[in-house]
Amino acid sequence: MRYALAAVAVVFAFTPALRADDAGDAKALIEKAIKARGDKPDSKFAAMTWKDAGKFTGGGFALPYTADWAFQAPDKYRFALVGTLGELKITITVVVNGDKAWETDGDKVREITGEKLDYVRGEVYQLWVASLSPLVADKGFTLATAKGKDVAGKPAVAVTVTRDKQRAITLYFDKDSGLLVKSETTVKDEFQKWKEVPDEAYYSDYKVAGGKQRFTKLKIVRDGKTMIEATLSDAKDAVKLDAKLFEKP
Repeated sequence: MRYALAAVAVVFAFTPALRADDAGDAKALIEKAIKARGDKPDSKFAAMTWKDAGKFTGGGFALPYTADWAFQAPDKYRFALVGTLGELKITITVVVNGDKAWETDGDKVREITGEKLDYVRGEVYQLWVASLSPLVADKGFTLATAKGKDVAGKPAVAVTVTRDKQRAITLYFDKDSGLLVKSETTVKDEFQKWKEVPDEAYYSDYKVAGGKQRFTKLKIVRDGKTMIEATLSDAKDAVKLDAKLFEKP
């Protein structure tokens, strides 16, 4: 019995060191990904704008759309979407500014509250995590290596990111290039009465723009079904965006 207790004591004594080594390995994968896209590991990611065009499928309808996006780390974003349902033109704007959010449908403006507010704030958080740089600089994030898998037929390594009161997000990086190719988390789906479901994002077709490798194809699979397929363009980094972008529409 004494020998068994001694063995347990040894395991506990070394556990903190093992965890530290794992966190270091995870951080190294993040740093490799940042370098792969053309940044320095200590880069201070702050803001970004871009455009996308694609198709949203959910809630029993399919909506071809174009949209303009703006993101200001850590907790602000805006998108303005124009889509078509048959001959009907749809215009939607969503703005998130910290713990406040609004949406427009045509000329109507509504404050977003309740579970939908949690959802859109979670989307902003996912953007912040996927920007990668804060994961190195901000000690509020906890990083751990995760089991890798094949993504688009190529091996990928993985890091799970956690932060107080936020859902865990697992990021997958191409084993050779180091580039981000997938993320996995869970969300509450508005079209399923806020049922919690798996949410996967695939990043592909990297091209150089503004001196950096940027993905230009995005696919989001929610609860096993493709929800968004989009082509991204006009990505631009910024130190700080106009604060008016994130005011109530």
